[in-house]
Amino acid sequence: MTSYKHWIIIFAVILVCERIKADGVEVYNSIFHFPRGNPYVGMFVAIAIPLNNRGLADVFFSMNFEASYGLPQNQTRFVFPPIIADAVTRKFVYNMFETKIQSYGVPGKPCLLRAICEAAEFTTQSTGVLGDLLHILLTPSSSTNDDPMTDYGAAEEYGRSKKHCKKIQKRV
Repeated sequence: MTSYKHWIIIFAVILVCERIKADGVEVYNSIFHFPRGNPYVGMFVAIAIPLNNRGLADVFFSMNFEASYGLPQNQTRFVFPPIIADAVTRKFVYNMFETKIQSYGVPGKPCLLRAICEAAEFTTQSTGVLGDLLHILLTPSSSTNDDPMTDYGAAEEYGRSKKHCKKIQKRV
Protein backbone atom coordinates (compact mmCIF):
# COMPACT_ATOMS: atom_id res chain seq x y z
CA MET A 1 0.00 0.00 0.00
CA THR A 2 2.84 2.38 0.78
CA SER A 3 4.41 1.83 -2.64
CA TYR A 4 1.09 2.83 -4.22
CA LYS A 5 1.09 6.11 -2.25
CA HIS A 6 4.73 6.59 -3.19
CA TRP A 7 3.90 6.48 -6.92
CA ILE A 8 1.00 8.90 -6.50
CA ILE A 9 3.28 11.41 -4.79
CA ILE A 10 5.95 11.03 -7.47
CA PHE A 11 3.38 11.49 -10.24
CA ALA A 12 1.98 14.63 -8.55
CA VAL A 13 5.47 16.11 -8.17
CA ILE A 14 6.25 15.45 -11.84
CA LEU A 15 3.04 17.17 -12.93
CA VAL A 16 3.67 20.19 -10.72
CA CYS A 17 7.29 20.65 -11.77
CA GLU A 18 7.31 22.67 -14.93
CA ARG A 19 11.00 23.31 -14.86
CA ILE A 20 13.92 22.49 -12.66
CA LYS A 21 16.81 24.82 -11.90
CA ALA A 22 20.10 23.22 -10.96
CA ASP A 23 23.54 24.83 -11.02
CA GLY A 24 22.21 27.80 -12.99
CA VAL A 25 20.89 25.57 -15.77
CA GLU A 26 17.15 25.68 -16.40
CA VAL A 27 15.69 22.40 -17.65
CA TYR A 28 12.10 22.33 -18.90
CA ASN A 29 9.91 19.34 -18.29
CA SER A 30 9.99 17.74 -21.71
CA ILE A 31 7.86 14.73 -20.79
CA PHE A 32 4.44 16.27 -20.27
CA HIS A 33 3.83 18.29 -23.42
CA PHE A 34 0.50 18.38 -25.19
CA PRO A 35 0.39 16.26 -28.35
CA ARG A 36 0.54 17.70 -31.85
CA GLY A 37 -2.41 17.75 -34.23
CA ASN A 38 -5.93 18.22 -32.91
CA PRO A 39 -5.74 16.88 -29.35
CA TYR A 40 -8.72 16.53 -27.07
CA VAL A 41 -9.62 14.88 -23.79
CA GLY A 42 -12.91 13.15 -23.21
CA MET A 43 -14.65 12.29 -19.97
CA PHE A 44 -17.45 9.79 -19.61
CA VAL A 45 -19.48 9.14 -16.46
CA ALA A 46 -22.23 6.54 -16.23
CA ILE A 47 -24.59 6.08 -13.30
CA ALA A 48 -26.61 2.85 -13.20
CA ILE A 49 -29.38 2.24 -10.67
CA PRO A 50 -30.86 -1.26 -10.43
CA LEU A 51 -34.64 -1.38 -10.70
CA ASN A 52 -36.78 -3.76 -8.70
CA ASN A 53 -37.77 -6.28 -11.35
CA ARG A 54 -39.34 -9.62 -10.55
CA GLY A 55 -38.63 -11.02 -13.99
CA LEU A 56 -35.73 -13.11 -15.18
CA ALA A 57 -33.65 -10.20 -16.46
CA ASP A 58 -31.76 -7.56 -14.52
CA VAL A 59 -33.04 -4.08 -15.38
CA PHE A 60 -31.07 -0.90 -14.72
CA PHE A 61 -31.89 2.78 -15.07
CA SER A 62 -28.76 4.45 -16.39
CA MET A 63 -27.69 8.00 -17.11
CA ASN A 64 -24.64 8.80 -19.21
CA PHE A 65 -22.72 12.05 -19.20
CA GLU A 66 -20.03 12.72 -21.77
CA ALA A 67 -17.84 15.74 -22.36
CA SER A 68 -15.03 16.43 -24.83
CA TYR A 69 -12.59 19.29 -24.46
CA GLY A 70 -10.02 20.51 -26.93
CA LEU A 71 -6.45 20.82 -25.70
CA PRO A 72 -3.82 23.33 -26.79
CA GLN A 73 -1.30 22.19 -29.36
CA ASN A 74 1.78 22.51 -27.19
CA GLN A 75 2.24 24.58 -24.08
CA THR A 76 5.18 24.20 -21.76
CA ARG A 77 4.68 27.23 -19.52
CA PHE A 78 1.51 27.56 -17.48
CA VAL A 79 0.18 30.70 -15.84
CA PHE A 80 -1.00 30.46 -12.24
CA PRO A 81 -3.64 31.18 -11.21
CA PRO A 82 -5.49 30.04 -14.32
CA ILE A 83 -6.97 32.82 -16.43
CA ILE A 84 -10.42 31.23 -16.26
CA ALA A 85 -10.53 31.81 -12.49
CA ASP A 86 -10.84 35.56 -13.05
CA ALA A 87 -13.47 35.24 -15.78
CA VAL A 88 -15.90 32.88 -14.03
CA THR A 89 -17.72 34.75 -11.29
CA ARG A 90 -21.02 34.07 -9.59
CA LYS A 91 -22.64 36.83 -11.64
CA PHE A 92 -21.35 35.19 -14.84
CA VAL A 93 -22.84 31.83 -13.77
CA TYR A 94 -26.16 33.49 -12.88
CA ASN A 95 -26.24 35.19 -16.31
CA MET A 96 -25.68 31.78 -17.94
CA PHE A 97 -28.58 30.34 -15.91
CA GLU A 98 -30.82 33.23 -16.90
CA THR A 99 -30.00 32.77 -20.58
CA LYS A 100 -30.65 29.02 -20.39
CA ILE A 101 -33.98 29.55 -18.58
CA GLN A 102 -34.99 32.14 -21.20
CA SER A 103 -34.27 29.63 -23.96
CA TYR A 104 -37.16 27.56 -22.56
CA GLY A 105 -39.53 30.53 -22.92
CA VAL A 106 -39.61 31.47 -19.22
CA PRO A 107 -38.43 34.88 -17.93
CA GLY A 108 -34.92 34.12 -16.72
CA LYS A 109 -34.13 36.64 -14.02
CA PRO A 110 -37.41 36.41 -12.06
CA CYS A 111 -37.21 32.62 -12.15
CA LEU A 112 -33.63 32.62 -10.87
CA LEU A 113 -34.48 35.18 -8.18
CA ARG A 114 -37.30 32.98 -6.95
CA ALA A 115 -35.00 29.94 -6.92
CA ILE A 116 -32.47 31.92 -4.85
CA CYS A 117 -35.25 33.04 -2.51
CA GLU A 118 -36.52 29.47 -2.06
CA ALA A 119 -33.00 28.16 -1.46
CA ALA A 120 -32.60 30.70 1.35
CA GLU A 121 -36.06 29.90 2.71
CA PHE A 122 -35.31 26.24 3.47
CA THR A 123 -32.43 24.57 5.30
CA THR A 124 -30.14 21.95 3.81
CA GLN A 125 -30.93 19.46 6.53
CA SER A 126 -31.16 15.93 5.06
CA THR A 127 -30.78 17.10 1.45
CA GLY A 128 -27.58 15.19 0.75
CA VAL A 129 -24.56 16.25 -1.25
CA LEU A 130 -26.52 17.39 -4.30
CA GLY A 131 -28.80 19.54 -2.14
CA ASP A 132 -25.79 21.10 -0.43
CA LEU A 133 -24.18 21.91 -3.79
CA LEU A 134 -27.39 23.47 -5.11
CA HIS A 135 -27.76 25.48 -1.91
CA ILE A 136 -24.21 26.82 -2.23
CA LEU A 137 -24.81 27.66 -5.89
CA LEU A 138 -28.08 29.46 -5.13
CA THR A 139 -26.77 31.39 -2.12
CA PRO A 140 -25.05 34.59 -3.30
CA SER A 141 -23.68 35.36 0.17
CA SER A 142 -21.63 32.14 0.17
CA SER A 143 -18.95 33.78 -1.99
CA THR A 144 -16.92 36.93 -1.64
CA ASN A 145 -17.70 39.32 -4.46
CA ASP A 146 -16.07 42.52 -5.59
CA ASP A 147 -19.14 43.21 -7.72
CA PRO A 148 -22.27 43.52 -5.58
CA MET A 149 -25.26 41.63 -6.91
CA THR A 150 -28.03 43.63 -5.27
CA ASP A 151 -31.02 41.83 -6.82
CA TYR A 152 -29.70 38.38 -5.97
CA GLY A 153 -28.68 39.36 -2.44
CA ALA A 154 -32.08 40.99 -1.88
CA ALA A 155 -33.81 37.80 -3.02
CA GLU A 156 -31.74 35.77 -0.59
CA GLU A 157 -32.50 38.13 2.31
CA TYR A 158 -36.20 38.14 1.42
CA GLY A 159 -36.26 34.34 1.54
CA ARG A 160 -34.52 34.25 4.91
CA SER A 161 -36.70 36.88 6.54
CA LYS A 162 -40.15 36.72 4.89
CA LYS A 163 -40.33 32.98 4.16
CA HIS A 164 -42.85 33.56 1.37
CA CYS A 165 -41.14 33.55 -2.02
CA LYS A 166 -44.25 33.69 -4.22
CA LYS A 167 -44.44 37.41 -3.49
CA ILE A 168 -40.90 38.11 -4.68
CA GLN A 169 -42.04 38.16 -8.32
CA LYS A 170 -44.14 41.22 -7.57
CA ARG A 171 -41.06 43.04 -6.28
CA VAL A 172 -38.97 42.34 -9.40
